[in-house]
Amino acid sequence: MNEAFTLANCFALGGGFLGALVVSDYKRYGIVLTLTFIVIGMVFAAAVTEYYFTQNHPWLFAGVGVFAGMASTSLLDAFKATAPKMAQKLINAVCSKAEKIIGDKDDK
Repeated sequence: MNEAFTLANCFALGGGFLGALVVSDYKRYGIVLTLTFIVIGMVFAAAVTEYYFTQNHPWLFAGVGVFAGMASTSLLDAFKATAPKMAQKLINAVCSKAEKIIGDKDDK
């Protein structure tokens, strides 16, 4: 657990949170999707910084995390704009998998 949440990774998660929060548009997407984008931005920031940088300078992770968090929402919007059918298939697949996991069988 100490290796997963090092100081540098925590800085990256915080930077990703701030970056995704800055570019989020809750009026356009709603609260739930905005929170999902923020979580995706945090994970994206941690993944980018973990892969490309050494942990010698943790404040660097925060700065890069902000830009990675800002980019994550834009990347998802660009994916949906360029491939709407593929994005819809992906959304349907994820939703059906989630319904199987939680055991939701009712269509409301």
